Amino acid sequence: MPRPGTVKPMMASPSPVLPADDDAYGYEVKWDGVRTIAYVSGGAVKLSSRTLRDVTRVYPDVHGVADTLGGREAVLDGEVVAFDDTGRPSFEKLQSRMNVEVSGLGDPLVAGAPAVYVLFDLLWLDGRSLLDAPYEERRAELEALLPSGGGAGWQAPAYVPGNGAAMLAATKAQRLEGVIAKRLGSRYLPGRRGTDWLKVKNVNRQEVVIGGWLPGEGGLTGTLGALAVGVYDDEGVFRYSGRVGTGLTLAERNRLAGLLAPLVTDESPFVGAQPDKRGCVFVRPELVCEVAFAEWTAIGTLRHPAYKGLRHDKPAREVVREGAALP
Repeated sequence: MPRPGTVKPMMASPSPVLPADDDAYGYEVKWDGVRTIAYVSGGAVKLSSRTLRDVTRVYPDVHGVADTLGGREAVLDGEVVAFDDTGRPSFEKLQSRMNVEVSGLGDPLVAGAPAVYVLFDLLWLDGRSLLDAPYEERRAELEALLPSGGGAGWQAPAYVPGNGAAMLAATKAQRLEGVIAKRLGSRYLPGRRGTDWLKVKNVNRQEVVIGGWLPGEGGLTGTLGALAVGVYDDEGVFRYSGRVGTGLTLAERNRLAGLLAPLVTDESPFVGAQPDKRGCVFVRPELVCEVAFAEWTAIGTLRHPAYKGLRHDKPAREVVREGAALP
């Protein structure tokens, strides 16, 4: 079978609890990075984002996986991650790399925030599609294909069969975001989000769509003060989710103001409840960002949200409210 030209990643559905049939699942760490598909052929690699954008020149530091395969052809699935000084995934650190093509391994951006490709699935190998193979078979073939311990710019951590509670507890102790539970017998369904893959979080993180911004006050006068954000409900209606002003540096405020300027519109994109402060500059809901927050309020807004960064890999219309982390 010819190598597929493009594959949209299979997605996990949010879940507030671990699966009841624990032994039927394998568990992986939920990495705080950007989803990336790799097409390896002839000793070279092409990288594609979740939105099918070519990001090969964005992350040259992860191309070493092609050398490891020694001429074999494969389609791999994983997450590009940047690690902080403590060894924890840092979405904030990866921000400097996202959406920016670099000159090569010697580029200052690469040196300042080296990326690592964390691999967790094998979709095609040497003319053979594995999309219909069960998850545990795909993982076994991935482990046989790549040496344990990883290589230059990449890792392939093993999954844990069953015992999701212990896995979740371990990630919580390490202050990681949570786990992905994948049904051992599940097929790979490109571009789809079902219940065979579940994401269970230790911390509350939420993707939101920017629908406007509020001018700054006091020391922030003259620049962006806070973002007015929302999510889409089950019927595809864009609903207001609150204001985000914490976590924004002055440089990021200015950058966002520039990115939002071409999107300004006279009409509010929010249906129903509106920003609870006057002076909101409304924009077309196209830019997605990620926030950390304490909880969802009874009226459907975020309590104490903090900005974590833009997500260029997430289409705005796919952003919906996710479940809260386990206590």
